[in-house]
Amino acid sequence: MIDIFPFVSCHETNFGTYSIKIESLFVDVCSFFDSLSQTYICEQHKKGYPFKGKDKVEDFEKKIASVGDHKGSGKKGEFFNAGDYRSLFEGTFRLSDKEVGVNNYDGQLVLNAVQFPAKKAHSYMILPFQDWARGCSTAWWKTYTKLKHNRLANHREATLKNLIYAMAGTYIVITLREVDVFKLGGTRELYGPFLPWYWAVGGGDFAASIENLEV
Repeated sequence: MIDIFPFVSCHETNFGTYSIKIESLFVDVCSFFDSLSQTYICEQHKKGYPFKGKDKVEDFEKKIASVGDHKGSGKKGEFFNAGDYRSLFEGTFRLSDKEVGVNNYDGQLVLNAVQFPAKKAHSYMILPFQDWARGCSTAWWKTYTKLKHNRLANHREATLKNLIYAMAGTYIVITLREVDVFKLGGTRELYGPFLPWYWAVGGGDFAASIENLEV
């Protein structure tokens, strides 16, 4: 994504820009988000963490088993889907409230991103999962679904905005899975692409909310 910015500036006026490179990266990011979410749910379940939306997920245990054996038969319903992610992540972590700042927005790059700027106004703020609060799928995931079904007909919807939001959503789930690394303060690489404003450097409330889940 950073390689794209010298050619298409990361600014709201360019969010509608689309290209083959943006489309390819967008599809890869969404595919990774899917795999990451599957893995994270399985890992947390094995640790005994209770997902609050578990009762809303059909065939939860079957899906856990399918993800866990790294094989699966490929039959419909054996793996978690986007609706399941919404039920499990939103119910437990309220991801719709998790706000991130886009680093390198309009050429403004926070070099020492481990130490956040004093004001949020220094970065462009987005809520990648905001639609989840209304019980809806995110716009960027809807676009990914369209592209999976017909990339030729829908390639213009793979915009810079959808790419940024998909990467930010993936980044948030990474902070969930790698909470111990982020608690240590992390490195510039961890905090480089986005500034997680739901997070306090060295841990913060988000880390505590994960650790304090009752088994």
